[in-house]
Amino acid sequence: MNSRYRLYLAGSLLLGAALVPFLQPSFAQPAKGAMAAFDRVKEVMSNRFKDIQLSGDPDKDFALMLVAHHEDLIFLAKTQLEFGGDQDLRQLAQKILVEQEAQIEQTKKWQARRKEAVYRAQPDQPPHGSGPLDRRGPATEAPRTAQAASPTPPPAPKSSAAAILPLVSGTIEKIDTAEGRLTIAHGPIPNLNMDEMTMVFRVQNPAMLKSLKRGARVRFSADRVQGRITITRIETR
Repeated sequence: MNSRYRLYLAGSLLLGAALVPFLQPSFAQPAKGAMAAFDRVKEVMSNRFKDIQLSGDPDKDFALMLVAHHEDLIFLAKTQLEFGGDQDLRQLAQKILVEQEAQIEQTKKWQARRKEAVYRAQPDQPPHGSGPLDRRGPATEAPRTAQAASPTPPPAPKSSAAAILPLVSGTIEKIDTAEGRLTIAHGPIPNLNMDEMTMVFRVQNPAMLKSLKRGARVRFSADRVQGRITITRIETR
């Protein structure tokens, strides 16, 4: 092989390598850290239900597992909104956030009402094991008719004692004063069945942000307020 042919071959290879990016279809590159974030979502969704302790009461267990399921979907949707680029999927993720938070709020209200000493089942509530709502039969209809004839009890009064929320340790990663939000890397939040992670919280009172700094170690309480996870108390360590 003579030197002229070697030069021709080398030039052809270099030209071909230079043209490869233009011949391949162009796609947006995944955001940095996306794979690790979705690995974390997979881990949380895989392990959450293993740690749930069932009570044997179908109503309580349904509510407990339902909240855990919805929070998994919220975690997944927030990860998509943070790293995803497809507009349709981002809109779907936002819709999931709104719907799941509303259902969690509804379920949480029942869980709180269920703990009150004056809690009573509804007067027309069917017995456990009645099956789907479209199943109708003499065994289930007779008790419902008899109960419907009895006077309806007054609504149960709401408990005046505020729920005592646990304090969770964390580190502030971002402060958004304009939106009244904090990004915190935190430990598990028991009352929300939430594992250790980094997420954005809304603060109940914007004045909470005045004395905080990025990188500060804090202890805080969080709960669902109007369907959104909100910091109700925060203190520096």
